[in-house]
Amino acid sequence: MKKLALSLIITLAVSFATPVFADDITEDYLDIAANYCVVGDYNSAIAYLNKILEREPNNSQAADLKKGLSHIISKDKKTYVTSVNPLVKQAMEYKRIGDEKMEMTSLLQGTKEQNAYLAFYYLGNLYRDKRDYHRALDAYNGALSARSDFAQAYLSSAITLYDVGRFEAVINPIDKYLTFVPEDDLAYAVKSRAEFELGMLEAAKVDNEKAIELNNCPEYQFDRAKILYKEGNPKASKEIFTELLPDIQTSKIYEYMGYCDLAMEDYMSALMNIDKAIILSDDDQFLEEKYNEIKQILESKTNEQTSEE
Repeated sequence: MKKLALSLIITLAVSFATPVFADDITEDYLDIAANYCVVGDYNSAIAYLNKILEREPNNSQAADLKKGLSHIISKDKKTYVTSVNPLVKQAMEYKRIGDEKMEMTSLLQGTKEQNAYLAFYYLGNLYRDKRDYHRALDAYNGALSARSDFAQAYLSSAITLYDVGRFEAVINPIDKYLTFVPEDDLAYAVKSRAEFELGMLEAAKVDNEKAIELNNCPEYQFDRAKILYKEGNPKASKEIFTELLPDIQTSKIYEYMGYCDLAMEDYMSALMNIDKAIILSDDDQFLEEKYNEIKQILESKTNEQTSEE
């Protein structure tokens, strides 16, 4: 039963870390539900999943998690909370009411108690939310020092390393995480993205395909399109980006569509897509320069055609 519980805990934690297209309230409720799940307070976790379902009755993710947790409760009345660090549960209560100072105080105290790995882990999450990435990584390392088989700390550490641009350092903790949870789509996606940034396109492609095999979602298809573009296949890349537009309408997707157009020498379309990217971006000087560059090419081509006529 504990193995099933741990599987659900990991699923919950991965769910709120995944870049899904949910509103902030739904993401917060998933976060809180995951926190309660880890400390074994499944009833409180279900309460927050119910809040999601009240807002979004068709949210299959919340419904599936609720079903799994209900199964645990019905089969195992003596929950994991009986053996967990009580200061972690206390910290979750402070998190629920928005008292960050006391949340941190409880977690810091919890790192000196039994089952300190959980306190270190949630301390890492708190630091990461505050963008204090150095302390977050130290906390995740503390969790792993206290318990080397705590899988979620490996994944959270890898995601944090990716966030700060330490792409080479991402691979080792992801590989360790996958030895515990070998069928995790997010882990393969993060590994693929790190490999992409390192220019390891073949490896990135293999891990991206594995992520898609496990979960064919728009975010992973977006990664696939980026890989195709880098491989020199702008036509196939743009086809995927175009298909993704109903689900993803960000500056980046229009930026990449513009790059694909530029590679195919469709300068008018490239200009329009870069223009859309600029509208959706936060004052991106690079995009402005790229827009002017394409505009100059288009004007030059137009002048050449006029001269020939």
